[in-house]
Amino acid sequence: MNGGIIETSYFYGNSKPKNIIVISSQIGCPAQCTFCELGNERFVRNLSPEEMYEQVILILQQADRYSIDINAVKHKVTIANSGEPLFNKQLVEGLEKIALFGFSFKISTIFPSGTHPNFSNIAAFASAYQEPVQIQVSLISTSEEYQKKTLGIKAASFYEIRQAAYWEEKNPTGRKINLSLILTEDTPCDVNEVHQIFPPEVFRFRFRNYVPTQNGELHRLCTITQQRFEHIKKQFHDNGYEVGDWATPTQIEQRFGLAANVIRKRYLEWILSCK
Repeated sequence: MNGGIIETSYFYGNSKPKNIIVISSQIGCPAQCTFCELGNERFVRNLSPEEMYEQVILILQQADRYSIDINAVKHKVTIANSGEPLFNKQLVEGLEKIALFGFSFKISTIFPSGTHPNFSNIAAFASAYQEPVQIQVSLISTSEEYQKKTLGIKAASFYEIRQAAYWEEKNPTGRKINLSLILTEDTPCDVNEVHQIFPPEVFRFRFRNYVPTQNGELHRLCTITQQRFEHIKKQFHDNGYEVGDWATPTQIEQRFGLAANVIRKRYLEWILSCK
């Protein structure tokens, strides 16, 4: 990729209803989150609509090369690898190009402050698209104070995110907004802090155990115990939330530390070691 290296991924398996293509929206990332392997790298530039489309083409070609029948199953394109999607003002143009495949979408964002106009553009796209379009907001924690320390930029407040609930009205599939919590052992997580802000009728929670990264270790993040993870999940379920733990890392992901952009970083380290 001209100007830097990004990560593009492909997830498939017998238990998955859809094969998932995960693409990047930027080279580098301005958000600098402590849990992310891109957190200590500089932002370079936004990717063009053509570059986002070409990632989908490339990964489908690679899947076909490894004898995956790409025409036998539905696909979802998730914008969640390198970069913060809502900062890319050409994101919707990229979605429109990829939409020629008829794939569903998920956009994963920390919802930076001041990006409501781009969010509205995505909602308008979703309202006219025939396949499901999901929004996933990385809330990180139920504590706004902790979230501020975790992010390198200012995010929308919880109340501002609450105002984005018009998404469900515009989205023809009626999908709730996913609120994603990245759970470490020390992440503040109390359903009572958010229950009045994010009603279960409009929002659902997605839990993901933190997978160690080099950047996370620098910030002293620790993996969560299974006991605490189950306690938090039950707490939200008992308060009426639809709870998703489908993002729980597999044993392979945990063993090899396969969080987003980790493979990219290892690739860069390998290139440097070969020089």
